[in-house]
Amino acid sequence: MDALEYVTVLCPYCGERNTLTVERTGEPESYTEDCQVCCCAMLIDVMPCGDTIEVSVCREND
Repeated sequence: MDALEYVTVLCPYCGERNTLTVERTGEPESYTEDCQVCCCAMLIDVMPCGDTIEVSVCREND
């Protein structure tokens, strides 16, 4: 299993696609990353689910 995975998410501000590199740590993780298009800060939540991961994105200020 690779330690890194590429996921595509939609920015909660501008709706544009962003490709994120997510590290498979086996533990839930939260961090902030700027949108590649509008530069607004997105809150990224990564949850391991067996052999897959779930990634959710929301506005940092919500």
